[in-house]
Amino acid sequence: MNLAVSPRADLFRLLGDESRLRLLALCAEEELTVGELAALLAESQPQVTKKSQPLREAGLLSSRRDGTRTLLRAQLIRDAVVDAALSEGRALCTRDGSLARIASIVAQREEASRRYFDERATHADGESMAAAGGELLAWLPVFAPLLPGRALAIDVGTGDGALLPLLSPLYDRVVAIDRSPGSLARCAARVAAWGLPNLRLREGGVEDAGVAEDIGQRGGADLVLMARVLRHAARPQDAIAAAARLLRPGGHLIVVDHLPHDDESVREQGVVWLGFEPAKLGAWIEAHLEPIALASLPGAARPALQIAVGKKPARHLH
Repeated sequence: MNLAVSPRADLFRLLGDESRLRLLALCAEEELTVGELAALLAESQPQVTKKSQPLREAGLLSSRRDGTRTLLRAQLIRDAVVDAALSEGRALCTRDGSLARIASIVAQREEASRRYFDERATHADGESMAAAGGELLAWLPVFAPLLPGRALAIDVGTGDGALLPLLSPLYDRVVAIDRSPGSLARCAARVAAWGLPNLRLREGGVEDAGVAEDIGQRGGADLVLMARVLRHAARPQDAIAAAARLLRPGGHLIVVDHLPHDDESVREQGVVWLGFEPAKLGAWIEAHLEPIALASLPGAARPALQIAVGKKPARHLH
């Protein structure tokens, strides 16, 4: 149904169902998977798919695929009837509590990732991470001329610390943060074996207030590195925004993550997203930083990798 040409009665009928009103309101708040919507609405996934179809046909909902998952987001138009329907849907979702539960439902995206990294303790996994880090070691020095600051670097989601031997010689101080105590314990053992003297390990995430306060007291970071981190983030755009806030004026953010792919097997590693469209990754960075580079990384890594670099503008002098 095309709202531009359909009779107003069709629009009233479409939006006269409370379930569709709730669905529209939830998708206006956050892009959600069919499974997440099913949990919020206490319905089955087939029911959600069926009820969303008329809204998709009307152009009020858009859908996209991430592997085998389907995500829905509201595509709202300037229309008094749609505005009233959205207001009523929000009221319904406020009364039944589903609107307030969105944050916790979205946060659950990272639970599999947390379990994976806490439970992963075999030697083979450590070797695998080191090999993955080695792929990046070959390319990150290419960007060294773009990164003039050498005081403080932050390795977000450091894992086993595979990239720390690169960062340690280049920076006076390196802070490696990770949410997994198990990963940090393994990282500490490797740092001790490598004899890297200027490293500090910290448990936490890039969005933690304590991390921001700590880095702010140091004047901000010259470099924030997020290598294969966004694929585990519940809301990658929020992680990028938080990373940008950690930078000092003139500091750089480097993001390395996968291009879109359909390898569902990586879900076993706690992966939330099967890669990112370069345009979307670039837009997330450009919302907070001056874009410097966005390119695919050549090499044997599968799924294929891409790198994005952004710079925090220097303060203007008045």
